[in-house]
Amino acid sequence: VLSLGSFGVSTIKNGQLSRERLAAVHLAEQAMEHWQYDANDYAPLIDSACQLTDAVAVPAYPVTVSCSETAGAVMAFTVTMMESAMTGPLPSNTGQFQPFVRPVGYTVVPVTKLVSVTWQHKGTQHKIYLTHVSVVK
Repeated sequence: VLSLGSFGVSTIKNGQLSRERLAAVHLAEQAMEHWQYDANDYAPLIDSACQLTDAVAVPAYPVTVSCSETAGAVMAFTVTMMESAMTGPLPSNTGQFQPFVRPVGYTVVPVTKLVSVTWQHKGTQHKIYLTHVSVVK
């Protein structure tokens, strides 16, 4: 009986962390999709309730915002959005990255967009990342 009780408590604890991770992934996906479909290619504005709107000016990257989702249990998140020139690995004998070199004839330079969402769960920090390689519009 004690082992079943301990299993039940463990399942409930892991379920809470899974719900938090799912909410963080959902928020990151919303931010990335909003960013990808923005006519000016600006990272979205995020208000204190984690609602997204279009930015009206070029943001200063990295953009870091704290917000709390109010649906279900209240969760506090820190969202960071970053855009940088794409990098790529060097030859296989090194583990360093180098700037992406635009091939002759290409008119646009790819950029890497990164959205990370951080939150606390019982005193431990958790973080998820989403990246996307895109062209500058």
